[in-house]
Amino acid sequence: MRKKILFLKKYLKNPQTVGSVIPSSVFLGKAIYESVKELDVATVIEIGAGTGALTQHIASLNPVLVEIDTEFCALLKQKYPHLNVVNSCALEQLKKINERVGLVVSIPLINNPFKLSFIPLLNDLYSKGLLKWCVIFTYGLTDPLGEVNFESKKRKRFVLQNIPPAHVWVYS
Repeated sequence: MRKKILFLKKYLKNPQTVGSVIPSSVFLGKAIYESVKELDVATVIEIGAGTGALTQHIASLNPVLVEIDTEFCALLKQKYPHLNVVNSCALEQLKKINERVGLVVSIPLINNPFKLSFIPLLNDLYSKGLLKWCVIFTYGLTDPLGEVNFESKKRKRFVLQNIPPAHVWVYS
């Protein structure tokens, strides 16, 4: 319950960067995991891990968790002491990538100012061969990463049991 209250507090303070009034559902977490499981093995980085709602489903993949909010980071470190939790801006962490990785993006990009800087960075990583694949969810109907030059783009799953309902997109 504590994480839901913390999440709601963060949403009310800045709805553009949090994106939902409650953390992602178990059903969305399972859909993300199933999507990642179908992809080539890679070092996994979860961008915007928040309270760890998706992390609990991909934790067996030993993802690096990137979260800018210090309170969310403290919660993640407590919940997942065996994982590498990085308290940093996602953009700064993405600029440091020097090996092939897969990204799980837990930041809804609709109306998020972060998107304007995020898209060119993904294009750069993908063109250099450092970004192997990306799995992201969105609450909208359109392709959230349409501007990135991925070879393959597919809306893979629709999760009605999430607030709001979400589409899972897979890029490679």
